[in-house]
Amino acid sequence: MPFWRLLLMLLTLSALLVLLVMVDSSTEPVTHKADDAAPKSSRKPLEEEKPLTTTAKRRGRRRRFADRWQPTTGGSAQSPPYPQNATIAPAEALATIDPTCHGEAHRGYAGDGAVVWGLNFKLPSAAECCAACKAHAAVCSSPDSQGKSWWPSKPDMRCPRHHNPVRVCQIWTWCPEERCFAFDIHVHTFGECWLKFQDVDPTRPKDPHFGHTSYPEAMRRAPRKLWPWAVKEEIWPGEMPQRVPWTSGVIAPAGTVIVSSEPNDRWRERWCSKHGPC
Repeated sequence: MPFWRLLLMLLTLSALLVLLVMVDSSTEPVTHKADDAAPKSSRKPLEEEKPLTTTAKRRGRRRRFADRWQPTTGGSAQSPPYPQNATIAPAEALATIDPTCHGEAHRGYAGDGAVVWGLNFKLPSAAECCAACKAHAAVCSSPDSQGKSWWPSKPDMRCPRHHNPVRVCQIWTWCPEERCFAFDIHVHTFGECWLKFQDVDPTRPKDPHFGHTSYPEAMRRAPRKLWPWAVKEEIWPGEMPQRVPWTSGVIAPAGTVIVSSEPNDRWRERWCSKHGPC
């Protein structure tokens, strides 16, 4: 047999062997690690849903109301700190206040929510807090007010985009004491000025204390774990105060009769029904 024919046969056989190997490897099953392919979040088996406890339902209700308290006004600059022991007596705080402010000591009107959070907006007097409420209402009620600065000493405080209905300050709440007690997770300090709105008739401000100016004696003497909300000791280390510490008011013509109305969250009523009498 000629040499060239033998060489051709060898090359043909080699090509056939390579082809057979390729076909065989392509038929092997492809395996994947399920853990590597799946996102990490899907590795953990789903837990069986559990029915909500009374405590969980109460926390959910608080979160729903807290959503309405998210500030709608621009500006994030911190207010300058006030000196410790900066407490103003109620009579002094309200002595020179405008009669259209309807300021009342030991009141903590809630309204329906806040347009400006007091944690980052502090003013030295109840009169100035009321003036800020009026300024917010005057500037931010205009249809073209979005982005406008409404408080001269804090130019970064700006009107938000308009809601329907328009939400401007109608109710104000000011902290006249070094520390002001509240059933929440914040440390409230002197000068906090909360600007609030109410969708229906602000001259009937929604009041979580139902017109009372003090906390029920039974509530004050109860163990912390039985308070309407067990405020952590690092937030409020002492006993519950006797009087509601806040000063509140409503913007309305002088001579208007202001009467407290029922709040959205009737926590005081619930507590007294369970642990009272109050």
